[in-house]
Amino acid sequence: MDPAVLLTPDGDLAPAWLSGKSVTPLAVGDRLGATLADRVTAGCRSTGATHLRYAPLGVDPVVTTRAVPADAATRPPTLLWTPDGQGVLLFPSSGHALLAGTRPFMAAAVPEGTDEARARFTRYARRQSARHPELPAVAAEYTPAHHAWSHRAEVTPNTATAQHLHLLEEFTDGTLPAHAFARTWWQTRRTAQSNGERIRGPLEELFDRVLALLEDYEVEPRLAEPDDLSEAELRTAIAEL
Repeated sequence: MDPAVLLTPDGDLAPAWLSGKSVTPLAVGDRLGATLADRVTAGCRSTGATHLRYAPLGVDPVVTTRAVPADAATRPPTLLWTPDGQGVLLFPSSGHALLAGTRPFMAAAVPEGTDEARARFTRYARRQSARHPELPAVAAEYTPAHHAWSHRAEVTPNTATAQHLHLLEEFTDGTLPAHAFARTWWQTRRTAQSNGERIRGPLEELFDRVLALLEDYEVEPRLAEPDDLSEAELRTAIAEL
């Protein structure tokens, strides 16, 4: 895929290529760095990319790497992308990079979710605005799509988070078996992450404690160990939460 397909003439990600994909800004120093390089590598592996293409912006030669791992020493301005165009890293200048791609690529490269990554970048941009004055404008362009809910009353109906709260009601009032509760909870959690839904404060604490309890419960009775929670113990513990 030619870089001209991925970028506009002024060096931004091309709207036509971005269609159906997500993008988030990420903090970066003067070089790509190991953390961001690992994100790119994870995204590549999730989509089956065996190598990357690399282009220092403003320079004609396009380089094809021999292996998937991104070079942590890469400096801006640089564009990295998978040959099939499923994932792109635009590193325009020291301070930030834009990571974009298809759902499978971003799910692996940004496991915390695009909204959470954008929220973290916003906080980073505020802290680093004196050193990198352009960061607040970048953060403002890529704001989280969802508000971070901290209380039940804030949660938007018909979301995965609302479904989580409904599951808690059904389980604690005894109308939902433990194995069904556990399986559906994990499935709903994946949906919430995929949707970019975010929680914080008391609601985040509640959900984290539910997850900790579910890790001590075995859905398959034949695989249960003596120290695992029984259905009755799980129901009592969650009701107390």
